[in-house]
Amino acid sequence: MKNVRTFTLIKNEVRWISAHLESWIPHVDEMIFFDGGSTDGTLEILRDHARGGKVKLFEDKDPDNLQEDYVSLFNECMRSLSTDYAIFAHPDMILVDPGNIRNLGDSISYTTNIRSFAGEPGGALFEIVEGRGSRWKNIYRLRNPDLGCHYAGFYGSDEEDCYFSSITGDEHRVHWGDDGMDFSAYPYCIKDSGIKVLHYSDVRTRERRIDRMVKCLLNQGWRNSDAIKEAEIHPRVTFKDNSRFIFVPAQYHPLLQEKS
Repeated sequence: MKNVRTFTLIKNEVRWISAHLESWIPHVDEMIFFDGGSTDGTLEILRDHARGGKVKLFEDKDPDNLQEDYVSLFNECMRSLSTDYAIFAHPDMILVDPGNIRNLGDSISYTTNIRSFAGEPGGALFEIVEGRGSRWKNIYRLRNPDLGCHYAGFYGSDEEDCYFSSITGDEHRVHWGDDGMDFSAYPYCIKDSGIKVLHYSDVRTRERRIDRMVKCLLNQGWRNSDAIKEAEIHPRVTFKDNSRFIFVPAQYHPLLQEKS
């Protein structure tokens, strides 16, 4: 039987972490967490679960440099696994259909079916029904410990690769077909895993989004003044007002014990 482990980078995820753990723990062999200095109670929850044996926690893993240190941290996190497959799971991802986890074949990587949600912290929750890809390539067969992580998604701009490559530090480029993402053209072997998750995310303040995007663009070699101008109009920053996004009121999953 294949061994499957998740790996997750976290910092101050108390809103999601209990539901995340409850949905994943019964269906995987191990969960690895690299914490970047949480101060909101996340560590206490993880330490408690770590006593059960399936959760491993590595503390004080806060990257200083978004590109170089963050990528190294990803690779270090992946290399901490001794497994057939690694699933990169965001802390706000709730597993809802685990049936196919043990049916993974020999492909290097798989797409995951997701339903994406966003909301203001403490406010209403909305499902993003247009403007974001419904498949996220985040399951890896660990043939190569230096494979690194590759994302595929769509946030309202054909220039989304600028953001992805700046985070992952690789040369990944999304391939576009007539109907959107053309995974058949991707240089790695891709298959649909059939694993379904709900992906929740707080919508951070505009200032925080601009600051993060400026750093991403600077990592791509942009001049500071140009990066600031571009960041202010980038879909990652303006997406709540971007016509390519359609939001529908939604409810939190019962595991989150929240009300929209």
